[in-house]
Amino acid sequence: MHHTFRRSGTLKRSGTFRRSVPVTVLLIAALVAATPMRPTVASAAKAPLHVWVHPGDKVAIQPTVFGVNNEWRQVTSAEFPAFNAGLHSFGYRLLRFPGGWESEHYDWATNTTPGWSKSPAQPGANVRQAKRAGVKAAFVVRTAPYVGDPTAANLNMLKNQARRLVRAHGDTVKHWLVGNEWWLQWGGDRGEKLRRYATVARAIAREMKAANRTINVYVTGDWTAPWEFTWMKNMFTATSAWRDVDGVDLHIYAGDDGTATDYRNIPRNLRAIRSRTGKSKIFASEWAATKANSVGNKRALRSVNNMVVIMHSMIRAGVTSMAYWPAPDIAQGIGLLREVRSGVYHELPHGQAFRWMAKGMAGYSVATTGSPATVASQRTRNKTITVLIPSKATFNQPITVHFANTDVTEVLSGHAMWMKDPNAIRQAANITGIRITDFDGANDTVTVTANPGSAGRGSSHELIRLVVGYR
Repeated sequence: MHHTFRRSGTLKRSGTFRRSVPVTVLLIAALVAATPMRPTVASAAKAPLHVWVHPGDKVAIQPTVFGVNNEWRQVTSAEFPAFNAGLHSFGYRLLRFPGGWESEHYDWATNTTPGWSKSPAQPGANVRQAKRAGVKAAFVVRTAPYVGDPTAANLNMLKNQARRLVRAHGDTVKHWLVGNEWWLQWGGDRGEKLRRYATVARAIAREMKAANRTINVYVTGDWTAPWEFTWMKNMFTATSAWRDVDGVDLHIYAGDDGTATDYRNIPRNLRAIRSRTGKSKIFASEWAATKANSVGNKRALRSVNNMVVIMHSMIRAGVTSMAYWPAPDIAQGIGLLREVRSGVYHELPHGQAFRWMAKGMAGYSVATTGSPATVASQRTRNKTITVLIPSKATFNQPITVHFANTDVTEVLSGHAMWMKDPNAIRQAANITGIRITDFDGANDTVTVTANPGSAGRGSSHELIRLVVGYR
């Protein structure tokens, strides 16, 4: 459903609907007199919540933030074309390959993971499929077994492998990620693992950059522990290898539980990491609004409410590339799509929200303030602003969006993503066009009612999308 409301001289203001005090009093008195034996309950209208959008405070959105992780262990080579088509329907722009822990065991020549306890019966996509997926690729090179077994033979093997891979693929693959979560590998305490990772990563980085100076090399670390990047940098600098590193690779699993993984810590931590490393390129090669990091183990549409805010927070904090995890719904309730049978995929609420972001958030990510936490982006070329409002656990709640220092001329469209049960898994959300009647062109505000409980709308945790035009 598509509604356009333009500014005109006849635009109704909220004040024109107010009755005078004497008429209102008389009406209430008449109603009370007509029903003297029935109790009455006063039901005052809720005061609106207020959100401000600040187009003057914006950060450029890189197309590579709309990336997705391949799931080599779950999606077979035969299923990959359908899987890739599903991701394309969401508007994705980057594929991380071969995946997460698969990468630390992956044999690029045979498309297998020999010796890995989780090796699948059928191998996943091969290198050729990844490079022909129709999007940019980010390849993960292994650091195992060196972190757990730091021998000279293992170090030389990994250096040689990395050099060969870049020579073979560096002409088209420009993003290279060194290792996967070194702190979770076997062998030693955390400090020892960091030292071993730095040793192998600096050797690999040097070999890769020597093979092709045009690639981007990222070293990985824990986004909740910025100080570890200082130690890592110092270990690289000891051999002058830090110049071979272009950026940092983070796995940002976040929620709203108030712990170290709370999404409100993202701006502070990423500023600290950028300051400690001197690197401006940040690749969130795995990220999600996870159940474990959220109050009440949020999933489905409740998790989507956090998802869009986390992505907005990362972009605002300067993340230049991202790859969402998980794509298939292997962590029940937060995947982009689910496989109903071999090679047949149905979309889920997170995938629908990803589509709204990938196809609607272009140009610039715009600062927002107020409540609820809101996402906004601006396309300066066609003069539109897109706003995503996670309504969370409100009911029949007006929300007024203020566009600061912006001459809004029309509301181009409004939609609500909703579910009767916002915690239900393995099903898509409903998307309904909503009629916008409260556009105040004089004050550049739009008011919508979240979770109204009316026919065709959900019970809570809607995601509302507005697109406005401005002059």
